[in-house]
Amino acid sequence: MKRPRLLPFLLTLLLISCWSVAVRAQIQLDRPKTEPPLDNPFKMGVSREQIMETTNQVLRACSIPLDENLSKPREGKLVTKPLVFTRGVTTQTDLEYLAKMPAGDVRNWTQGRYYLEFNVSPIDGTRSQIFVSAHIQGKFTDVLTGNQWIEGTSNGRLEDEILRGLAGKILGIDLSIKKNTRRQILNCEYQ
Repeated sequence: MKRPRLLPFLLTLLLISCWSVAVRAQIQLDRPKTEPPLDNPFKMGVSREQIMETTNQVLRACSIPLDENLSKPREGKLVTKPLVFTRGVTTQTDLEYLAKMPAGDVRNWTQGRYYLEFNVSPIDGTRSQIFVSAHIQGKFTDVLTGNQWIEGTSNGRLEDEILRGLAGKILGIDLSIKKNTRRQILNCEYQ
């Protein structure tokens, strides 16, 4: 007579133990902390000329051309020409990773491009600051108007990546989030 009562008790005990293991597996106490983005503008203890020179070197190494008409190097302003960074099926995902695109209607994005704006200004005789602004655009084909580039609102990821790379190169320290000592802008790796 004791056997029928013992079986449901053991099954209930087994079910509770399995449930507690499943709940415990979902609690993650050692999750890595996300590093906050660098301040933009970022202040450094170097001259404006050194920041401008390093920025020019990095842009040349990554084959990112400067727009000579919009750039004013003597005033500490560099503007790049638009550079296509994504095409095809992954375009929407790539655009959404870097920017918030307008949601007026569903668009079939065909390309994504960006252009960068660097403003370097001196703080005092030994310190300067650099401000990076990324303008991210998506291209879609409309039956009535043809191809159009629409600008999105950058979420700061590209600016942070560029600031970390430039500041790391200028200061000689690793500021990358992944701590892999590789400096890169999107797919371009530079030293």
